[in-house]
Amino acid sequence: MRNDQRYLLAIGLLTTGLTVGWLFATIAYAELGYGGYRMAVPLFGDLTLIGLLNSVPVLAGGISGPLAWQAVRRWGARPALLLGGGLHSAALLALALAPSSTTLTPVTAWMLLLGVALSGPASVLFNLAGPPLMMQLSGADGPDRLFARSAALSLIIGGLANLLAGSLATAWRVALVESDAIAPYRLNAALSAAIVALAGLPLVGLRLTAKPSPTPATTIRREISNLWRTLIKAIIFAPGPLLISLGAALFIPYLGLFFRQRFTATDAAIGLLFALISLATGLATLAGPRLAARIGRMQGVVLTQALAIPCLIALAFAPTLPVAALIAMLRGALMNMATPLFEAHALAQTPPEHHPTVIGLIRAAASVGYIAGPTISAELQSAVGFTPILLIAALCYTVAVIVNATIFVWRGQRTP
Repeated sequence: MRNDQRYLLAIGLLTTGLTVGWLFATIAYAELGYGGYRMAVPLFGDLTLIGLLNSVPVLAGGISGPLAWQAVRRWGARPALLLGGGLHSAALLALALAPSSTTLTPVTAWMLLLGVALSGPASVLFNLAGPPLMMQLSGADGPDRLFARSAALSLIIGGLANLLAGSLATAWRVALVESDAIAPYRLNAALSAAIVALAGLPLVGLRLTAKPSPTPATTIRREISNLWRTLIKAIIFAPGPLLISLGAALFIPYLGLFFRQRFTATDAAIGLLFALISLATGLATLAGPRLAARIGRMQGVVLTQALAIPCLIALAFAPTLPVAALIAMLRGALMNMATPLFEAHALAQTPPEHHPTVIGLIRAAASVGYIAGPTISAELQSAVGFTPILLIAALCYTVAVIVNATIFVWRGQRTP
């Protein structure tokens, strides 16, 4: 098996495990009563546990970011990915063992929060190590093909895993007649922890060339100077993802809950819906390189993201579940189809030794909104519902498109 095939197999297993395990997490939190359970957080007062469980992993990822960056640079991509898989498995086990709000104490609530928070550093490790490893594994055709294949595979496998998650939850519910409402979600999380652990096996067999050692002439001052120049060049890629994250963080973590509360969708229906969204997005992602070749990488990003904004507005007023599902599929496909090209273009302009830094900057910007967005959204949902939240997200997306268009299109910077 070729190196790129081993990498894609690992991504497929990882995507399956994480999707099956986390798809119903927010619904499980609601069933456990975490929407009404409030925790005293220093400096911030009493906050709902359901919001904290969606926000704290991102905060933990941000805090651990410098350590993860050093881990990728010192250990290499493969060990970092293996460590990330272990942390993801531990977080899924924390979800599987989550107690009801009626039995929670302040100590167990914090233990649950810390366990789930491990998924944050795990995601950071994958975000920092994955793209540089793909650059290393890319053949003579360049990185676009492997980046697009990886993104498309993640989305397509994610779609099938969503379908599997819904079917498993239904099957568990039928088999465990005497169980409580969240037993199927616990079993999904426990099974997923094992799948994620197995995802590291294909990476063990990767045949990688040794990393070149720095030459004696390289000094700390020169390395810092090169890093600074890289950051200055890459900073233009941060505003767009940052603005999009401010909007996405308000509704993406609660999309399953949105379909459950507004349309009373079943577990199987939600699984099918997310499967269709991922499948549509994955197929659209495969068209990304062709779109980039035709109109330019960043022009393609701006165009597809702009077309996704009306879909988000329409989703806020969708009258039925089938209509909402169709709109969500179209929005997901348009919003994400050119994202791999965005990252490939940024990495193509920087030296390999700084790829973790550049991708870390982009992914960090794309995560900023998730630090507080889910907690803010949980408070807004109880006061005004989902419609204003979706409209605010559409406004953030609009500003992001304008910023990206100003930087990459209207200034005449055509990106082949």
